[in-house]
Amino acid sequence: MKTYNIIYVLLALLIIGCSKSEEGTGGEVEQKSVDSDYVMLLTNGSNLTTQLLNANAEVITLNPAESSLAENTIPQLTSIDGTEFYQYHKESDCGGKITKHDFATDKMEEILLFDDMNDCMLTAKAIAFSDSSLFVAYELEIDSKTHEYMIRVIDLNSGDFAFIDVPLNKKPMDLSLANNQLFIMTLDVEISDENYLSVMDLSSNSLIHEINLGFRARRIFTNMADDIIISYDELHTTLNSTNMSVVYTNYGAGTEPKFTTNTTDHFDLDGRLYYPIVSESVSIYPEIPAVYDFSQNVVTLYAFENFLTEAKRDFEFEIETATALNYDKENNMILIGYKKLDKQKGGLLRIKPAPEPVFIDNIALDGVPYEIFIK
Repeated sequence: MKTYNIIYVLLALLIIGCSKSEEGTGGEVEQKSVDSDYVMLLTNGSNLTTQLLNANAEVITLNPAESSLAENTIPQLTSIDGTEFYQYHKESDCGGKITKHDFATDKMEEILLFDDMNDCMLTAKAIAFSDSSLFVAYELEIDSKTHEYMIRVIDLNSGDFAFIDVPLNKKPMDLSLANNQLFIMTLDVEISDENYLSVMDLSSNSLIHEINLGFRARRIFTNMADDIIISYDELHTTLNSTNMSVVYTNYGAGTEPKFTTNTTDHFDLDGRLYYPIVSESVSIYPEIPAVYDFSQNVVTLYAFENFLTEAKRDFEFEIETATALNYDKENNMILIGYKKLDKQKGGLLRIKPAPEPVFIDNIALDGVPYEIFIK
């Protein structure tokens, strides 16, 4: 067991992030421009729509083509891996469906989840997927005092609706996949109010291990090394999915990377996580772009004030807050989706990353960015 700290790292990176320019710097090696198509999921009120974009290192434009992913309401649950997007919509007390969409092929499929059930009070808690299976954690209310908890495993390769239900003894809260195992964060609502981590072997769909996580675990996700990150407000635990060894990373006051509320996880090839972060006193904007480097235990904050003039921020782009982030590795750019002030509209900013963040360009969008995919 090892423990690391990231005390003072946040303040240090604010200094690094302060170098800025809108014209670029001299002496840079010219970078090859690579065509890179983006898919923007946008919200407008309660609806979710799609906007395609064409881009390279020099320019970004709207693509007039339409995605096969039809306009829908904002989903209750989502799961993302690369260009694959799964969204869950509750349709009745015991009915719901998953819409599976791959933006690389623009193919869509709908999966009904609970057609076998009648007269039930069912709540889906989390979803995840592998190449061959879809996993749905759900809670079934038998009566006001009795609840059952399940993981439904659906065979995606079957021509029919083939599934099994794996019972749990605690309430499921979150799911993540690694090393041919499903990791299930649960909550003991009956006795201790502590969180646990159950491990299910996907070869047999059987539970093989359980770990006590203590109190107030927020979420779990898988990093680029196939480790499970267990996130708390004051620390995170890195669990090796092969041997179950752990490393604890503690945060000092004011250095919290605050990725606990992030609902989707976008990494670059070096394992850095890209997400909007609550800025508090760092910026006048409620949320700003952040990048967390797990190998160095370093968070880099990209306050809009550091790479945009006041005129661009307030009048040209009308930025209210950051809403979505991703990284274009081909062109080495951070993609920042933002909401416009007092409008159900937004835009996409592209910047070069630290150590010298440089504004590249911006495009206005007819909705607020919800998610960014790179094809």
